[in-house]
Amino acid sequence: MKVMNRIVALICFGLVLPVCGGCGAMISNTPYVYAPGKNLYNGTEPLPVTVVINPLEDLRAEKTSEHVPLVFIPLVPYAKSHYDRPEKVHKLMVERLKPSEDFAHALMQEMKQNDYFSDIVLAQQSGGKKADLIVTGKIKRASVDTVLTAYGLTIFGVLPWAVGLPEGMIYNTLDIEYEMRRTYDNEVVWRCDVKGEWSKTLGFYYNYSKEDPYTGFNEILRKNLHNGLALLGDDIKSKPMGHWKR
Repeated sequence: MKVMNRIVALICFGLVLPVCGGCGAMISNTPYVYAPGKNLYNGTEPLPVTVVINPLEDLRAEKTSEHVPLVFIPLVPYAKSHYDRPEKVHKLMVERLKPSEDFAHALMQEMKQNDYFSDIVLAQQSGGKKADLIVTGKIKRASVDTVLTAYGLTIFGVLPWAVGLPEGMIYNTLDIEYEMRRTYDNEVVWRCDVKGEWSKTLGFYYNYSKEDPYTGFNEILRKNLHNGLALLGDDIKSKPMGHWKR
């Protein structure tokens, strides 16, 4: 019965999405959670500097294109869908993603874990605290793409799924720019570009989890922030205190 429910749900929604107990797409109030990467110990004490991180500016397009019905045409092998702002698409609301806030928070987590500065806060939680360094950023892309295949068999495409063939793919793409400036002269002291693509093959019996729509965002962020913060750590070791604050 659960198998039949899942088949019906996948046909009705027409998207490779996380499912709950074989009963259809799961809508949740669970916040998006970023998991930081490994610590980059640079052998120095944290600088007595206050860093305030602003919400990121969202410059993404607002295109949504769904072509799932195409798989119900005989001999059409697959259908692609694209979501520039997936957090606004009902089917993808398995976590409450807030890109401007969540990607700023991800940087804060990484900075705090690496203990580069004595005080690191988000702007909305700073309480008017005077900053020595201000972080801003721009989200150029944080998109989700899906590919659903029915193997040209229309609604009977669930049969290949049932024997273990892939149902399709899910893709995440990120393009974010972070920039940190000194407050006393507005000079840029650090930049980090987060760019990358991630994909996963999804099947009837494997690779399903509630995090799937945004799992790639975490992985891309971790890799790029790790590299960017490693360079920041080198600068902290080599540059005098006056480089960071007066």
